[in-house]
Amino acid sequence: MNWELEIIGARAGSPDRFGPASGYLLKTDAATILVDCGPGVIGQLAARDRLDDVDAVIISHRHLDHSGDLMAYAYHLAFPDLRTPIPMFGPTGFSGYVAQLDDVHGIPTLPTLQRPVTQMLPLTEVTPGDTFEVHGLRVDTVAALHPVPTMSMSFPDLGLVYTADTALTPELTKLASNTDLLLSEATYVDSAGRDILTHGHMSGVEAGQLAADSGASRLVLTHLSRAEDAEATRETATRHFDGDLSLASAGKRFLVRDGEITAVAAAPAHAGAGTDRGDH
Repeated sequence: MNWELEIIGARAGSPDRFGPASGYLLKTDAATILVDCGPGVIGQLAARDRLDDVDAVIISHRHLDHSGDLMAYAYHLAFPDLRTPIPMFGPTGFSGYVAQLDDVHGIPTLPTLQRPVTQMLPLTEVTPGDTFEVHGLRVDTVAALHPVPTMSMSFPDLGLVYTADTALTPELTKLASNTDLLLSEATYVDSAGRDILTHGHMSGVEAGQLAADSGASRLVLTHLSRAEDAEATRETATRHFDGDLSLASAGKRFLVRDGEITAVAAAPAHAGAGTDRGDH
């Protein structure tokens, strides 16, 4: 199956001058799926005239850097023109978070905006560890090791695994077994001085170990806490994984055609996109 992964945002915590927080656009022949919707993601999609391309939304967990733009997206779907609601999938307990968003940001005097997220992004809760389908695309999940309910996810029809936020676990390694493209968080350069198990994150060390132990063909590092640490994080990961390794950045795309993955760099404002393979 031919498909495309576009990095909308790759920052942990909040946007920076290089782009939004977590957000990824997965495009297949059947549908375009927005995976995570952190701060800055909706603005980036709007700037590219891509907001109305989305057919479904999957949110890995409720932390702000993965869900903070949901209300902005719901407003877009409901005002000034009422659009078709978009199905959304999130982990156990996500409905409570959605209710709180609507309590704060709903507009009682406008029927279409009284409960914006509930009305425009109807939610299906997924128990991490279960399998579900989005527009015919299978999604396998495991429970991430993170302080709130979080699902790491695999798209086995595509050969794509997204760790979301999690520490390294045997279940995650199994989920990523022999995947073609592993999109892995690497919040820190390394784990020195950090209790990453309690905090529920990986560094370049664990991301590289995950890729090596799972037999992944290609590793893409994302969710870096500081863009300035990108090269150091990549170097750390390469000590544990000797396969193709890339850094996620806003606007970068990974095109899969007949099983071959091509990385296409983000286009500068004044030029078209370039193409690179096995980039760093």
